[in-house]
Amino acid sequence: MTDKTFGEIEYDEQYGYIGHTTLVFGGGEQSVEVVIGCDDDEDISQFQRDAFEALLKGWDEVQHKIAAAILEYYNEEEKGAYGPEDESEFESWWPDIDTEEELVKKIHLDSIVIESEYVMESHGENPVYILFNRDWGGEDTEDNGVAVLIEDGEVTEVGYKDIAF
Repeated sequence: MTDKTFGEIEYDEQYGYIGHTTLVFGGGEQSVEVVIGCDDDEDISQFQRDAFEALLKGWDEVQHKIAAAILEYYNEEEKGAYGPEDESEFESWWPDIDTEEELVKKIHLDSIVIESEYVMESHGENPVYILFNRDWGGEDTEDNGVAVLIEDGEVTEVGYKDIAF
């Protein structure tokens, strides 16, 4: 089905509608999945359309806020929180990442999640989750990655991907 805001989308019983878009992140274009939370008997709401359009409109500015927030999260909360006891292996799990430029080489856009209005009504204006895969912390067998919540064009939460679900 073709949607006026999201383009080509398909319904998935587990997540709602799924489409794709391309964004520039870290200097290069990346394809990203877009998940629009809906039950099978619901239409995509104007709330969800507004959130997606606001994200795209402010993307040039917000991507730097995302990188800064993830950099802070990595260095202050996640780095070294778990891992092997062997020092050299530990260092390979947790590289020094001190700048946004270094960080964007270690994270990769995975998906944009726009939950239903019912789920997101307690959040600020235009709430959207951005999920990333990451190259630190050993093999990510559980696909935890890292996620940010954007509200009103600001990063308000950073954590594992499961914050979006």
